[in-house]
Amino acid sequence: MANRVQLVLAAALPLLVACAPGPRPEPTSRLHPDILTRAELLETGAPDAYEAVQRLRPRWLVVRSGMRSFSLETEVVVFQDQVFLGNQDALRRMGIEGIYEIRYLDGATAKATLPGLGDRHVQGAIVVHLSPPDR
Repeated sequence: MANRVQLVLAAALPLLVACAPGPRPEPTSRLHPDILTRAELLETGAPDAYEAVQRLRPRWLVVRSGMRSFSLETEVVVFQDQVFLGNQDALRRMGIEGIYEIRYLDGATAKATLPGLGDRHVQGAIVVHLSPPDR
């Protein structure tokens, strides 16, 4: 009889473990390498958007060396919604308190969707949203 109980428990244990709730999924942006949420930004305690990005998504700020388009330097540009602000230094002038989210766009997507890039050779764009972006 004891062997039967042990056999039933041994068979039931994997089923119970499989049905147990797993860890709660993290917020979407932690799984999405191209988005920083307001909560993530505030958690950093960073004084400005540049520092927050540097701590959480440093690859956004790295311009691959050796990339040129004719005589133009490759750059990462910064936008606030659809308004061009300049290069990465624009992030140093932005406190994180009023930011809803920050998104990174690759160069091709940035050129296709953001205004005013003209002849710039853009590796990527960091887009700061102060309110939820239109989707």
